[in-house]
Amino acid sequence: MKIAPFIYAAVTTASIALTTSVFAHGVEVPQGSKKIQIFKDAASMPIASMNEPGVNAYFEDIVGSSDPRAPISCGMFKIEKGNPLVYTFDYDDTKIIIDGHIYFDDGTQKVKGEVGDVLFFPKGSTVSFSSDDYGVAHACGQRKLF
Repeated sequence: MKIAPFIYAAVTTASIALTTSVFAHGVEVPQGSKKIQIFKDAASMPIASMNEPGVNAYFEDIVGSSDPRAPISCGMFKIEKGNPLVYTFDYDDTKIIIDGHIYFDDGTQKVKGEVGDVLFFPKGSTVSFSSDDYGVAHACGQRKLF
């Protein structure tokens, strides 16, 4: 019996499973860690649908802290032309537009976020997100990983 092919298969399977779980749910950084975490080319990773009927909106966590007193989670948000996504924040959140553009409407003002713009959404705000084309944003909120 050859052990090397078996070990190679086991390591490959474990690596694929780990990579899939990292991108599917984000990585929680252990509390007290002093190690830098890097996620290469995160802007081009697949982003899961938010499963809102009729809405072309996508969100995927990338990384989050494990500090229960001050959680923070960051990920990628994308919206494409179609029906708007209406979302009520139960945490403070920010978005930085990295591609395309996104319209944000909080009922009192409608703004067009473009590449390089930073937006802040306070806890309790209800925002309508839309685009006449598409927009991609890095999102970071005071919450645990989804």
